[in-house]
Amino acid sequence: TLNTFKNAIKELEELGEEVLREIVEELMQKAREIHFDMVSKKEKERILDIFIFESSYMREIKRNGEVVRKKKLEEGKTPRSSLYHLATFFIESMKFKGVVGVAFIATAEKNNLILERWDMRSAEILRDVWGQFKRCIFCSGTLKPIKAFAETVGLNEWNGRSFRTDFGKCRSLIIKGMTTGGEELSDEEAKKYIRVFTDFLDIDCNLAFFSASYRIQNRLLPELKRISEEKEREVFVERQGMSGDEGRKILDGFKKRGGVLIATMTGRFAEGADFPGKELEGIFLAGIPFDRMTLRTKLYIDYYRKLYGEERGWYYSYVIPAMQRASQTLGRALRSVEDRAIFILGDERYHETIYRRLLPIYIKPDVVEFDEAGLKMMEAWKELSEW
Repeated sequence: TLNTFKNAIKELEELGEEVLREIVEELMQKAREIHFDMVSKKEKERILDIFIFESSYMREIKRNGEVVRKKKLEEGKTPRSSLYHLATFFIESMKFKGVVGVAFIATAEKNNLILERWDMRSAEILRDVWGQFKRCIFCSGTLKPIKAFAETVGLNEWNGRSFRTDFGKCRSLIIKGMTTGGEELSDEEAKKYIRVFTDFLDIDCNLAFFSASYRIQNRLLPELKRISEEKEREVFVERQGMSGDEGRKILDGFKKRGGVLIATMTGRFAEGADFPGKELEGIFLAGIPFDRMTLRTKLYIDYYRKLYGEERGWYYSYVIPAMQRASQTLGRALRSVEDRAIFILGDERYHETIYRRLLPIYIKPDVVEFDEAGLKMMEAWKELSEW
């Protein structure tokens, strides 16, 4: 970052290395020019030509960083050095010239620039790791399709099997006539989600509304909170960027007092939290949690298409990760054979074969029309209540 450059210059000043200080200042100026250009063009990310930072003095800069680290260690301090970090980053980066699957990205913030080396070569790198073991066993509820997993983690020889697991009882509904597809959620679609959510709140149990992204959650949140409060349901909201302590407080409050949890399929509650028994018995998925088409997403898809072909590359890099997130989210409510849950898949795309076949094995969805969603939800919940 720009701060790394600034701190590296301070360290060189303390060491009295004037020549190297001037060199690092020249490198920082190049970074500042990139930052100014990106900010003026309102460009958040761009592919970076890392080789404009190439310098024959880089190893000498690194040696001075090692001096700083040694001195701090002798003083009983953590042996950190911005000089060492700066030089190591650039020395290592220069080794990747022309390597397919490694990208250099500049990210512009208001007062800072972040330079990053992004390595997408999971199969190539991990292939050598597996060879160090006589056998490797991979177990997860979200490995399917197994062939895709094997290819993307670099397994050359493998056998795979799926096993049925006994969970509790569930009912699943896919709602036709509603979707979060597109760049923005239209007013018309937003009203549909609010209407179905209103009916969803009539289910007498602890509920969770998971949006495909924070963008969708923030779009719907004011109405979701208003309706929940009108129906006297306490609301617990996951916020983007909240601390671990905040997350634990929200989770504990929801589990103890009950109500409605509003979160995203890309957040901490969709993967790292369990809700056994009556802690959570109804889940609403608003959309499919695809990655936004950022620069990184496009680079990732392009790389996978080069490796696996156009269709398979798109499927591996874009479709499967999204459906794994959705599957992880659904799995929060079914943790044992005693559990019960109703699942509302609020996006008609879940009915398309390419997505439906990636849903968990226990999801056997009925497809219902938008206008009858409320009635069908209550019928499904009544059936579960009698179980």
